Amino acid sequence: MTQGLDIETRRRRLRYRSARTGTKETDLLVGDVIASLGDALPPEEVAQAERLLAANDVDITNWISGRTPVPAEHDTPFMARLRREARSRRRRHHER
Repeated sequence: MTQGLDIETRRRRLRYRSARTGTKETDLLVGDVIASLGDALPPEEVAQAERLLAANDVDITNWISGRTPVPAEHDTPFMARLRREARSRRRRHHER
């Protein structure tokens, strides 16, 4: 699907897709991380995010939150980034 597309087009599509995943929790976390990185998201993490977004939204949220183990195919630097951001948000929320 993304073969042959330049990285800028893939990033644009990823920003759009990640903000409209199907569940608000996934939209907020994945979409915010991708939007905040913008064009700085490395190409290998763009590919990882594209593959991740093909998974079920509830599974993605459970993997990010640590409720269920991350399958090997999604245990990537991008997933690690998402999990760090989720932990950071929880800490900020509890500090209020």
